[in-house]
Amino acid sequence: MKIQPFTLGEVATNTYVVYGDDHDAILIDAPDKIDKVISFLHQNGLNLTHILLTHAHFDHVMGLGDVIKEFPKAEVFVSYEDDFFLRNKGEGNIELLSKGFPFMLTAFKRYLDELPQTYSFYSDSILSFRVIRTPGHTKGSVCLYDEKERILFSGDTIFKGSYGRTDFPGGDQRELFTSIKELIKTVKDDTLVLPGHGEFTSIKDEKAFYGL
Repeated sequence: MKIQPFTLGEVATNTYVVYGDDHDAILIDAPDKIDKVISFLHQNGLNLTHILLTHAHFDHVMGLGDVIKEFPKAEVFVSYEDDFFLRNKGEGNIELLSKGFPFMLTAFKRYLDELPQTYSFYSDSILSFRVIRTPGHTKGSVCLYDEKERILFSGDTIFKGSYGRTDFPGGDQRELFTSIKELIKTVKDDTLVLPGHGEFTSIKDEKAFYGL
């Protein structure tokens, strides 16, 4: 497994291109200003087959339209519980932005017509990943865990020495802390954690941070 990280958009969102020798690629989250990712895919002759969303907040989905224009066969996956943020022209994200990020509201509205209206919902696994449901940041937040490779894409569930906000629609701090504790107990200590914002970390380091 090869992983190319990018940090993009107005709120510095991490996105990851995951690919192998067969030149098929997966994109983890799709922030705004995603041109660099599209260029990387084309320059390396990669075929994007899947876009896997850790959750559907605006800063993780605004690049979907641009990516799908270039790779129309790529399948988008999201949790059923986060459908709220995408349906009806992104009504959930408009509510969130109005309360928390009003400076991004106008920018987000430019992407509304490009948000996909067709996408699939996660089951318990997809490709090489176990889908670990971690509600708290959003109702439908997930972490994507490849146990063989010891890689965890944690979205906004856990960051290095921190965790995602819970003061947005659907957020719940108690639920998030329960999810984090279960996640850290479930995933191997030597797993590399690739979060939705900030620096990489490890399950071992986060276990120490939370005193588990």
